[in-house]
Amino acid sequence: MIRMMLLIILFMIMLFSLVANVVGERSGGRRINVIDEFGRGVTNTFNSADRIAPDLSGAIGKVDEGIGKLARLGAGGGEASGFTAATMNISNANFTGVQAAKSVFAGVQINKTQFVGALLDDASFEGAAGAAPNFTKARLANANFTAAQVPGADFSGATLHSAAMRAGDFSGANFAAADLTAASLSGSDLSKAVVTKAFAPGGLFVDTVADGADFTGADLRAAKFTNASLRDVKFAAADLAGAEFTGAKLQGADLTAANGLTAEQLQGACGDASTKLPHGYGLTACQ
Repeated sequence: MIRMMLLIILFMIMLFSLVANVVGERSGGRRINVIDEFGRGVTNTFNSADRIAPDLSGAIGKVDEGIGKLARLGAGGGEASGFTAATMNISNANFTGVQAAKSVFAGVQINKTQFVGALLDDASFEGAAGAAPNFTKARLANANFTAAQVPGADFSGATLHSAAMRAGDFSGANFAAADLTAASLSGSDLSKAVVTKAFAPGGLFVDTVADGADFTGADLRAAKFTNASLRDVKFAAADLAGAEFTGAKLQGADLTAANGLTAEQLQGACGDASTKLPHGYGLTACQ
């Protein structure tokens, strides 16, 4: 194809040269040497390519620099605002301390990936999957973990203010001392999760399955546990002032040492003989 194009170009040059020579002879102008003109044209073309080459090299250098930055990011540390890792497997990578607000990790594989102390406000982990990723003390305000499958994840000490964590698998996860203010974990699996001393006023746990979870010492003021499954949950020293339990199943739950809980809050919830309640409180038996 390239040879054909060159032959066409050469033919056009020769045709133009022939016409120019005829016109030149009639008008007394100089004759044009086809070979010389073609040679000069080729030389000029390669000279232009030489001028372009440094710019092209610079562009390739920038690509290499970007790839290198991504590699350093995966090795731990660095800055990557706006980083996108969709469809990637970044299991076991180290993103400790990374500055990556608003980054996209949607759908990634994050088995044991380290995000310790990372700045990930507004980041998206929607649909991400992997066992035991580590988000200890990470900043994740307004982050999106919708439908994430991250059993055993460590969010201890993390900031998850207003995070969307709906319909995900957080079974066995550690939220100890995490900030879950106004976070939504509705429809998620929190079975055997550790939520001790978490700060979660206004948290949404609607339809959550939190069987065996430990909310000891957590701030759950005005939290909503509507229709949640709370079998064998521990609420010792938890602040439940204004929390809503309509439709919640509390078989085996321990509410004896909860703070701020009123009998009215438990109306509409159900339990069984193993449910532990403050003295004088009662529950309807679960069907």
